Amino acid sequence: MKTVRSSTPDRLWKVYLKTQEVKLRNELVDHYRPLVHMLAARLAQKLPAQVSYDEICSAGYDGLIEAVEAYDPKHKAKFETFCQQRIHGAVMDWLRALDGQSRTVRSFEKKRMNVRERMDADLGRPPTEEELAGGMGITADRFSELSRLSRLGREVHLSAVQGEDDGRGRTNGGGWDFRDVKCADPSNRVSRKLLTEYITRGLNREERLVLVLYYYEGLTMAEIGLVLNLSESRVSQIHKDVIERLRRRFDDEGVEMVA
Repeated sequence: MKTVRSSTPDRLWKVYLKTQEVKLRNELVDHYRPLVHMLAARLAQKLPAQVSYDEICSAGYDGLIEAVEAYDPKHKAKFETFCQQRIHGAVMDWLRALDGQSRTVRSFEKKRMNVRERMDADLGRPPTEEELAGGMGITADRFSELSRLSRLGREVHLSAVQGEDDGRGRTNGGGWDFRDVKCADPSNRVSRKLLTEYITRGLNREERLVLVLYYYEGLTMAEIGLVLNLSESRVSQIHKDVIERLRRRFDDEGVEMVA
C-alpha cells in the first residue's frame, strides 16, 4: 500500500476510516501531535512543579490515540474539538489516578509503621507480614499489593546490578538488561528529561516552556505565544534573555554552548 503521509488530513482520514490501519492511525496521531503539546504546556503552568511537561504529554498521547480511534465524522463535530476533550480527559484521569494512589500509599505507609512499632513492643519481636496485615485490618493480598506500590519508588533497576565493565564496553556476569528491538529505547526519554532539567535549571516555568516548546516540540514563536497567552515579540524576548543567561552560566561552568 502506498504511503499517504504527504496527503492532506482529509485524505488520511478518508483512507483510515475505511481501513482502520494502525500505520495510518499513527500518521494521524503524528499530524495532530501539536494539540497535545499545546494543552500540556497550558496545564504545566497550573500544575505542581513535580508534574513534568513530558509526563503530561505522555498521558495526553493516550487521549489522542483514543480520539483518533473513536472519532466518527458523522457526528459533525470537528476532530480538533473532539480531540482536545479526549486529551484533557486522559490527562485528568492520569492525575486523579496518580493522586489517589499516592494518597492511599502514604496512608498505608504511615499506618504500617505505627502498627509495626506497637506490635513489635507487644510481641517482643518484629511482626510477620500476615500479623501486620491483621493488625491493620486488611487482607494479606491487599497488604502485599500496597507494599509493592510502596517499594516502587525505591527499587533499583535490574541493569544496575550487572557485572563490572571489563574495559571494552562489556560487562561480566551476563547482566539482566534484555532489549526489545521493536520498542523505542526508554533511555532516550530519560536522557531528554535529564538534559532538559540541566539546561532549564534556575528558570521559571514560563521560561522553561518557551525553550521546551521551541527546541523540543518545534513550535514557532507565534504558536508559543498562543499557548502561553503572550505576544510573539514577548516570547522572542524571553527566548533571547534566556539564551544569553544560559551562555553566561555555561561559560562559568566551563561548558561549550553550540550556537
